[in-house]
Amino acid sequence: MKKKQGLSYYTLSEEIIRRRLLPHSIPLECVMCRRELHVGDKIVRKRRKLYHEECYENTFLDIPDNLDPEEEFYIECGYYPSFTTSSTIPLSTIPIVSNS
Repeated sequence: MKKKQGLSYYTLSEEIIRRRLLPHSIPLECVMCRRELHVGDKIVRKRRKLYHEECYENTFLDIPDNLDPEEEFYIECGYYPSFTTSSTIPLSTIPIVSNS
């Protein structure tokens, strides 16, 4: 089993519950899916948070290496770039009404 810094991977047992979780009042509930953790479940512990191993692994996104520059910008900033620098677009979202 892989061991990352700050993470503990293990199979939940009665001994782990008694020695590691109950003294610190850590609830036996997965942080992601809110389901109860049972003896025999493979879990990940990150500080006081407990996850099913599958739930923890599903928190990561797999981003391909060969992205277009626009897609990279979207992932980093959360919106697609607009390369138009026209001065006819109003800066305000309130429409301009002309009295004719």
